[in-house]
Amino acid sequence: MAQAAIELVGINKSFGAVRANRDINLEVARGTIHGIVGENGAGKSTLMSILYGFYQADSGEIRVGGKPVSINTSNDAIALGIGMVHQHFMLVDNFTVLENIILGAENDALLKSSIAKARSELERLEREYGLEVDPDAVIEELPVGLQQRV
Repeated sequence: MAQAAIELVGINKSFGAVRANRDINLEVARGTIHGIVGENGAGKSTLMSILYGFYQADSGEIRVGGKPVSINTSNDAIALGIGMVHQHFMLVDNFTVLENIILGAENDALLKSSIAKARSELERLEREYGLEVDPDAVIEELPVGLQQRV
């Protein structure tokens, strides 16, 4: 059997007396899509926030490609190839699609190389997945469905 892309082993997280996650185990195989479902307050968002570096687990281990990793920030997660689509829109309304995509991932103060690189990657992803979102469109002018794609 192939090595799992991501493993969460014995993840625990509490906020004071509230236990958000208790001994959570999850294995995600490469090339698969998973849905995590449950009632409000079940700890789904907390678990994903741990995987993305917004929170740190009180105990447990995260493995990527079979190797234990430490994810303390979203930059750590991104460097490991882990992205997160948030439940609620995290877009800047008066920015363009492209500006929203590179926000927080700029690689120089002038942004020219970041924008060119992001535009090229966005065009590739549009072709590969049929997304068709105008990179120069302003977010607040897009319908909700296109905002979700961004």
